[in-house]
Amino acid sequence: MIRRTASVAVPVTDQDEALRFFVDLLGFEKRVDVPMGEGRRWIEVAPAGSDTVITPYTWLDHHDDRVGGFSRLVFECADVQRAHQELSARGVEFSLGPDDSPGGKFAYFKDPFGNVYVLAEQEP
Repeated sequence: MIRRTASVAVPVTDQDEALRFFVDLLGFEKRVDVPMGEGRRWIEVAPAGSDTVITPYTWLDHHDDRVGGFSRLVFECADVQRAHQELSARGVEFSLGPDDSPGGKFAYFKDPFGNVYVLAEQEP
């Protein structure tokens, strides 16, 4: 049966810009970057130590309407306030947070394409 989540695909319009966002601004590792033909690439990025990778893709033309949608991809962190300050200083655009909510603290941010992500410091 299903053992784990291996990857999550995120629609983008520019893979180079997506790579800069995930690696340079968020501090993720670039795990894979290989050509797929027609100027497109298979890219995998992830936070250090994560088994699940994020794949920013442009290669499904019929998904253009999904770029900039609410992805609801949640990144767990130990201290949302600190992560918010550090990422804001690097130029990450936050739309909300940090905010105390039932279950923990959360902050919402966007990538250059308008996709929304969540930082979560969940209560035990």
